[in-house]
Amino acid sequence: MRDICWYECVSLFVAMSRLCERVQQSVKEEVFREYCANSSIHGVRYFDRNERTVCERFWWLVVFLLSMLGCGVMIHKTYVKWNQVPIIVTFSEKTTPVWDIHFPAITICPETKVSAEKLNITAEMNALAAAVELGNGSSERESVPQLKAVAQLCNMLFQLEYHWLHELNGSEDDLVGTLKDMSLRRDETVLMCQYGNTYDACEDRLTETVTEEGICYTFNMMSEREIFRKSSLHSDYNYMEGWFNSREHQPLAPVYARGAGLHDGLTLYLRHMQEDTDYLCTGFSQGYKLMIHGTDEYPQVSMRNMRIPFSHEISIALKPQMMVTSQSAADFSWEKRQCFFNHERYLRFFELYNQDNCELECLSNVTKALCGCVRFSMPRSNDTTVCPLSMWQCMYRAKWFLRPSNNSRLPPNEEFEITKIVNSCNCLPACSSVYYDVETTQTSLDMEKFLLATNELMGDDSDKFFITTIAIYFKESYFITSKRSEMYGWVDFLANCGGLLGLFMGVSILSLLEICYFITIRPFSLKKALWERRNKCSDPLTTNDVQNSIPPVVTISK
Repeated sequence: MRDICWYECVSLFVAMSRLCERVQQSVKEEVFREYCANSSIHGVRYFDRNERTVCERFWWLVVFLLSMLGCGVMIHKTYVKWNQVPIIVTFSEKTTPVWDIHFPAITICPETKVSAEKLNITAEMNALAAAVELGNGSSERESVPQLKAVAQLCNMLFQLEYHWLHELNGSEDDLVGTLKDMSLRRDETVLMCQYGNTYDACEDRLTETVTEEGICYTFNMMSEREIFRKSSLHSDYNYMEGWFNSREHQPLAPVYARGAGLHDGLTLYLRHMQEDTDYLCTGFSQGYKLMIHGTDEYPQVSMRNMRIPFSHEISIALKPQMMVTSQSAADFSWEKRQCFFNHERYLRFFELYNQDNCELECLSNVTKALCGCVRFSMPRSNDTTVCPLSMWQCMYRAKWFLRPSNNSRLPPNEEFEITKIVNSCNCLPACSSVYYDVETTQTSLDMEKFLLATNELMGDDSDKFFITTIAIYFKESYFITSKRSEMYGWVDFLANCGGLLGLFMGVSILSLLEICYFITIRPFSLKKALWERRNKCSDPLTTNDVQNSIPPVVTISK
């Protein structure tokens, strides 16, 4: 009797298990059948086996999978484009007037580096060469320190011809001071300056600047303490003349453009004494090098410049190329934006970030790593020395290491260190920048006939100097600004994905919510309904499902 009860319990458990399995299976089938019948996704309704043959359902399954594959590929391409190139450069919707931007900074460097009154380079070099050849104490000549200072500004041909100058003894402690003492006087080089309709001597805005071309003159640049990080610089000398308003004793802010045309531009009248002209140091090209740059950019005249010949009238029409970055693009990282804001890229020697300042600092770091010192015009700290003339070849070579492909032929450890420095430069453009396209015209000036006609400086005085005039102005009053903006944001990406899903499969957000509904909520509702129908009878053993599932009981009589 006990065996019979145990057998009945086991049979009841098996019956209930089979019943649960059938209920679960019926729930899945019912959910799938209901989803196929009501889904808004195209093609799913044809998967119901009650209304379609196996061949039909297989054909629709292949078509559905191919459509899903094509949709996935297109969405992947959209994601790659959104992730890699989310920024686009377009033209701004509005034009910008030139009086809303600063007039550019103008740097002028004479090809003649020193005044003949203070040092006649050709005569002194010839005398020194004769002394070296005779071997009669050439190192003791007083002009050796001056010649070694000026030689740092000379071209490659001079360095090859007079390579023995590098080996002579001579003090090079105050190289910048020596160049300043021998340079051309500013008031004798720039006779007159006109900005707009105001004539003045340019004393307030034309400053002496230390560049790789020697002592140059810069108009309308920010003060040194605004450009450089003075706490990181050495204290031996200043790179820029401290120019102040004599009445207020405050640095003058760069001036804004006043308009377009010659009458609203800058006109410079330059004079050069013929006796100062020297062809030994810089070669047969004489005149001036002129660089047009931003007011926050420290000039590197040897990188890009315009050549201005003597006795010519030069007219330079400017067309600004301004780049700004929208707020939507500013929210992206600099890797995707491909530009830096001032707070995103720290420079050791410069307060203000721009691409040119960054490249100059990078060149200074590479020169120090390669030569153990830097050029006098490069920013440096107190623990870095100025390279003597004997390191000229090393300083000249340093700039070539900034290029991606370079056959340096250096020892592996030095090459690794320099490569590491170059890779860390990362001098991307600034997110807000202004560059200038130029159009130039020039004509020669016949000063002799002019002076004869005006009865001024008659006699032999007229051939003692060259007069050169430079007029720089904006060509047009308005220009179109370029703008970095967001090409694909979250909204655009979702819209493109939604369009592709709708094109290939007819899917919308509600279609996705339908899938979630039929996976999570609907199965439990159907399961509950089926169990309620099964449990209507008080005794589950009397139901047909249980009776049919219990095997017959065989009683063995003893």
